[in-house]
Amino acid sequence: MTPITVHRPEFLIGNVEKMVNETRKHDILEGPVLPRHWIKQEPIVREGQWAETWEQALNPEDGRLRQHVLVIVAPRSFGSTTLALHLLAWHTDEETDIVKLDADWKTPKVGRLPAEERHAYQLDLKDPDHDRASADFLTMLEQHAQLLEKLGSYLVLNVAKDLWADNYIPDHSGIHVVYLNEPPPARSVVEARLRAREAPGLIPYLHSADKAKASLGHLDAVEAVRTADSIVLAWREHERLTGSSFPMDVPTSWSALDAGLAERITSALSDWRDKLDILFGEATSVHGGKDTSLPLEDRCLLLALAVCQSAPMPEVARAARGLQDIISADAAGASGFALTTSQAFAGRGLRRRVVDAGAGVGTHDEVVFDQPGYGRAVLTYVWDNYEVMREPLLKWLVSGDGGSEANEHVVEAIAALTLRHGNVAHLIQLGSPAHPAKKELLSALLVQAVQDEHIGRQAWGILYGWASAKERAVTVVATCRQVLTTSDVTSSQARMAMVRLRRAANSGHESAWSEVLNAFVEQAQHPAGVARLVTEVSAWQQSGRSHGAGTAAFLALMSVPDTTGTTPWLLSDEVPSDVDVKRALQNLLGDIATAPDAINRLTIWIRQSATDPDSYARVRDGLLPVLRGQKIFKASVSLMQALEHVAVDGDTNAANDFWDRLVDPRVRTVIQLNRNPA
Repeated sequence: MTPITVHRPEFLIGNVEKMVNETRKHDILEGPVLPRHWIKQEPIVREGQWAETWEQALNPEDGRLRQHVLVIVAPRSFGSTTLALHLLAWHTDEETDIVKLDADWKTPKVGRLPAEERHAYQLDLKDPDHDRASADFLTMLEQHAQLLEKLGSYLVLNVAKDLWADNYIPDHSGIHVVYLNEPPPARSVVEARLRAREAPGLIPYLHSADKAKASLGHLDAVEAVRTADSIVLAWREHERLTGSSFPMDVPTSWSALDAGLAERITSALSDWRDKLDILFGEATSVHGGKDTSLPLEDRCLLLALAVCQSAPMPEVARAARGLQDIISADAAGASGFALTTSQAFAGRGLRRRVVDAGAGVGTHDEVVFDQPGYGRAVLTYVWDNYEVMREPLLKWLVSGDGGSEANEHVVEAIAALTLRHGNVAHLIQLGSPAHPAKKELLSALLVQAVQDEHIGRQAWGILYGWASAKERAVTVVATCRQVLTTSDVTSSQARMAMVRLRRAANSGHESAWSEVLNAFVEQAQHPAGVARLVTEVSAWQQSGRSHGAGTAAFLALMSVPDTTGTTPWLLSDEVPSDVDVKRALQNLLGDIATAPDAINRLTIWIRQSATDPDSYARVRDGLLPVLRGQKIFKASVSLMQALEHVAVDGDTNAANDFWDRLVDPRVRTVIQLNRNPA
């Protein structure tokens, strides 16, 4: 063998590295590029340990990150992801792209980490089932750190404390580890959030709140952000109810504080536990004969109010009865339990019970429970203090008795409870036969779950498992459909949604395949969706699968809006070379399951092109080779029957034109085209 002489080894090495990086792109993690100025505009609090950790992460000599791989270990919900993104935004070069990666893997693998020049990557490792870093991963991460240093790039890993297990990182490894053991001060987070929401005028109300009722000391970063949002919500609700306007874009003087708004903000800050301890306490006799502990039926009513917020009285009563029936049936077995008419009539009337539970009743018997903070507190109090109530509470919420099946209050209530502790055990329950959740409600909840930064990965895993189950595949499709139509969907989210749609379409369940087709048709209406469908068709044609996601994707591409107005996109020069249109059409027309859909779309093609002779000739000549063949003769005849009333010129129609060109003249007298099939 003749030896190869390399005259410029540095050129070869550089190109080999580039080729290796290009090859790796096919299977690496992806994520959106975050504008640096957006991150800098988001509020962050650097006080206490947060200020110390910030300094520990930086090299004091040049202000850059101390190492090219930074690991931040912190408990969940402490806000460590925010810290990581701000470190990258403030302490990397302006020319460096900041990318928030999605960990779409079964286990951490360094080979799937991206490595491009002048990129700063952030990645959360918080899924207990898929994100545990092994010793091998950390060893390979040292080599990855050296590669990032050559490229002028960085990687920050935010690792949940329970997944780190005090892993040993040697000195000079290129990896620096910092620990967050405290969340940022909650009050400072709330104030910073109010300023970011352009409502600094609410900060004096925060300081004036009744300290006996409103405590911020126990909140983590996520809860503090939610508290700030609750304060803004209370302000807007107060304006709506009073008809007043309170400008909040400048600090408000203490003398100008509105007493009603101050009381409402105190209410929003309260966790209500003292009051709820009384309402849900033991039944006792008190002075005056009024029992401060709510009986069972009133506890059910309070939960119904917490979910419904504002609704007609009969609807609230029906929801409360539904919950009581579920609780009683669980306790008494199949026999159930209900109050007798005399017992019910001897008790307080519904209006009195509604008022005692903290709601108002309008002149048209419209119940108004305008205390969203109190409502959330009621739900979480029952959830945390009555474990036995979790199962019936979920069953009631998803049954539709808690309100309309698509009611945003119901979805928010279920999400707040099921996602409360950062796990998906209760989310999985909702997909079981014991919880006959309506598709619209469950899919709306799942959309929130997959977009949740703490359990999103686990939620995607649930969807993957459900995609092949007949009773849940349609729900998976509905969820992925909503994710794909979201304006800010990331490339990795889109990829995960398409994988689950493919799995549902390939499951063999006809209803799921039809729903996937509808989802794909939506995708075909915009360029990004067309690219995804082309990838799906290419994979289908390489796999040789007869019927599934690939056929649905190609049928959807048949509805892509054409740029000329008369020529179908699939017959244009814009179609990628890796899509074999002729072969795909023959497969669809030769399959009894897909032939009707294909014929309908071909009929539309021909009808739209018939107004332009050149376009019609191009469509016809493109389809004639497809329609010739014994296996699709029946489909060809069905197509020609559908074209009977499609006029091409004054004296002929498309049916005759295709018949004359497809059928041999010697057999036309033997085989007649039945224009009006029975």
